Amino acid sequence: MKTNNKLKIVLLLLGIGVVVGCVSEDDLEVKEFNTISEDNLEPEALVISAYSALDYRFNTGQFRDLWPLDHAPSNWGTSDIRSGDAYKGGGGTGDNPGGGMHQLETHDLFPSSENGYNLWRSIYFGLKRVDAGIRFLVNLEDGEFDKRDVRLGELYTLRAHFYFEAMKNFGSIVWYDENTPVVELTSIPNTFDEAFIWEKIEDDLNKAISLLPDSQVDLGRVNAMVSRAYLAKAHLYQEEWQDVLTQTNIVINSGQYRLVEDIERLYSEPGYGNLENIFAIQFSINDGSQFGNLNFGDLLNSPDSPSDNSNHPYLNGDDFHKPSQNLANAFKVGDNGLPLFNSFNSINLGNDDLVDPRLDHTIGRPGITWKDWTPMAQQPNWSRDIGTYGLFVRKKNMIYPTSDGLASNPNGFPWALGNLDFPLIKYSDLLLWKAEASIETGDVATGIDIINRIRLRAKNSPYVKDFENPSEDAANYLINTYSTGMSQEMAIQALRFERRLELANEGHRFFDLVRWGIAATYTSEYISNEQSRRPYLSGANLAPHEYYLPIPQVEIDASGGTYTQRSGY
Repeated sequence: MKTNNKLKIVLLLLGIGVVVGCVSEDDLEVKEFNTISEDNLEPEALVISAYSALDYRFNTGQFRDLWPLDHAPSNWGTSDIRSGDAYKGGGGTGDNPGGGMHQLETHDLFPSSENGYNLWRSIYFGLKRVDAGIRFLVNLEDGEFDKRDVRLGELYTLRAHFYFEAMKNFGSIVWYDENTPVVELTSIPNTFDEAFIWEKIEDDLNKAISLLPDSQVDLGRVNAMVSRAYLAKAHLYQEEWQDVLTQTNIVINSGQYRLVEDIERLYSEPGYGNLENIFAIQFSINDGSQFGNLNFGDLLNSPDSPSDNSNHPYLNGDDFHKPSQNLANAFKVGDNGLPLFNSFNSINLGNDDLVDPRLDHTIGRPGITWKDWTPMAQQPNWSRDIGTYGLFVRKKNMIYPTSDGLASNPNGFPWALGNLDFPLIKYSDLLLWKAEASIETGDVATGIDIINRIRLRAKNSPYVKDFENPSEDAANYLINTYSTGMSQEMAIQALRFERRLELANEGHRFFDLVRWGIAATYTSEYISNEQSRRPYLSGANLAPHEYYLPIPQVEIDASGGTYTQRSGY
């Protein structure tokens, strides 16, 4: 169970009305609804309001209540379905939240997409809240608020997070900070050099590190190790390998985080992942809000069951974010317990194949035990549109159906949501950053040792058991470690494959493909193979300009020509 000190991020803010807005003129005319002047807000309320923006759900007053169904902070729409690790899912290609999720999967992007516009707005809503908090805190006198410096450090890290998300998704972004006058916001172009944005992100993180303690009492608050992890990630995206090693080593040597022992519990049990999650979006139930402070960005992603005649967890789930056949095939292993780098996708996964045990923690398969659900194994009818998207369903980062942290009411809504946090940075992710930096700098032995550490956790974690005979494993699981003496080229291949398996459908894959410079060639091969399984992919093609989303046309129009569209759109 979570402690009482958990940082509550209440989506509706419970009376904390903060001046927020995007950078379009209308948003900056201060049309807020039921808001309170910054001068009347307590500093803690301003900081909490910035944290609350992490889940991209806003009640903005001038807009409808903005639920992130089409632009989730988990990046399942902008990463997983664009990378080939998942299909959009749902009730067919026309079942299309925001009018653009299917187009994200088929790489047919357009500037008028509501998905991109809502994502842009959500990121900049968050930035406005962060800047409001920073502006308030820096103007306090010494001694007026004893946590001023610590809270500033938290806000600087949150600002780095939001700009990081903007960079990953849009590339050409608008940058401003707490010192930018409101009247100048609409005159700032979106043509900053990427190096400039990275420098600003690093500046914020270094400021945060200088202000923050290494740990905090309140679970969920940013500390210096979170800031260092983000700094390592910023260096990773710029291929500044020595800096990656410096920052990851500090986080590792702090001893604050570890790989937890049970993978299923990590993805299913609220609170179990606290020691592995370096930074996570916190969720809660029974907190005074209408449904709970829940991960509404992933609301649609649970399967259509499990349920029985008397118990209905997940009932009527929408079955979006469905794992792809290609991803399932990637979990096949050879007789040596190692991945089949070049041949895994030649034949579809069969029931008797040797597989990495992480498969059945990641992907729901018919006939396989579903977490702690005892009435039945997974059934084919848990999928809504088998003909279009197949039988696999999302299983990862989904709360146990019997958990007392599940928020669903007797009719099922909000389905599989509950107080299970969503990890933005996990310790396993950070370890693989260090492995990548080690291999890229020629220290292959260290890199492979780290990869083997990840694989040993999977080997030693409890396996999914057969539904009919719980003393037996549910599949032919086999996983082993790599031997020493691997070439750098092979080590890079092993590292990239390990990231795919360990972090599958956690919102990282597409951004990895882009930063590795292989997104176009990889997705071309994926589509050429997958379109025979999923005909709706026929003709899909990822052009280089589609590595980043188009700048929303609404924003370009509102800027009066200040913003420019990315080339190719």
